Amino acid sequence: MTLFKFLISSIAISSRAILAQAKVTQDDFTGIGHILVLNSSDYRTASPKQIVGCLDDSGQIMQEKSLDDCGTFARLNEYPYTLSSKAGNCSFNDKNTAANTDSYYGKNDHAWSCNATYIANIYDELYTITGFNYPFLCWGDIACYYDAKTIPSHSDDKIALWQYRWGSMQMDITPGHVMLQLMWNKTGDLPKREDVDVAPGPRMELKGESQAVLLQGQQVSS
Repeated sequence: MTLFKFLISSIAISSRAILAQAKVTQDDFTGIGHILVLNSSDYRTASPKQIVGCLDDSGQIMQEKSLDDCGTFARLNEYPYTLSSKAGNCSFNDKNTAANTDSYYGKNDHAWSCNATYIANIYDELYTITGFNYPFLCWGDIACYYDAKTIPSHSDDKIALWQYRWGSMQMDITPGHVMLQLMWNKTGDLPKREDVDVAPGPRMELKGESQAVLLQGQQVSS
């Protein structure tokens, strides 16, 4: 049984209201919430005005006409700090999902998905960075951008989401694709446990507007 299935029946989920806030701390990426999708290639200027959709319970990108239509996710409040939805545990490592075959460096990557057959581990963790303007979600080695073929334009569109990878042979987003960011919209808390601390984030923090950090992850060797 996933964390989500255990908790969702006892926790009331609130909807909407993404407000400007103080700089993000690790407490902001906890509990239960929606994952919003932004058409953004620069975390320094990204804001909710750039929302183009959200992730559904299976992990695909969909149109966001109402947050009630979006998937609802729970972040495990203990190791390995992974996400789950009512569909199951979420990961980029399910080899049964679509591969990003258009990408030079990501052609072996598989789409984000949530399903009940997958057992999550620490490599499936997403995290935020202290100092962000909003709780953007990152993966791997300080990589905070994602890759998709397009953004949803119809209510029935379901679009695969991949990790963004780059290198000397492909320095930008996959040709013909769009670069995206993910943002956590918290709607509730998990039951409190005295012996559980907030999930640790990366050692780096953003401490000034002038700090120029790409957050694109490590360059892939050709």
